[in-house]
Amino acid sequence: MAKRVQFSGDVAVESTFANEDYDRTAQEVAKLTYSDMMDLLKMKSQWRRDMERMMTERANREEEEQTILLPPQDDSPHHHQQQQASVFASAQEICT
Repeated sequence: MAKRVQFSGDVAVESTFANEDYDRTAQEVAKLTYSDMMDLLKMKSQWRRDMERMMTERANREEEEQTILLPPQDDSPHHHQQQQASVFASAQEICT
């Protein structure tokens, strides 16, 4: 298996700040305190609970919409064949 790399023929050059104009040295990051870490963990936990609640509400809303839009389904094989026949009939009507 051979691999190929192809580059675009159009090259765009973007300029940035020169080394003397822009200091690229890393900044020292302050360590988190215990209370900072607890606050972050509480926020993360709250976000997870909020997301789960929103997902549950969305699933319930979609289920209600499906219940309203679709009539109750009969799972018998005879009913399934009738459904397929009606789908095919309507598709034929659309094509003609």
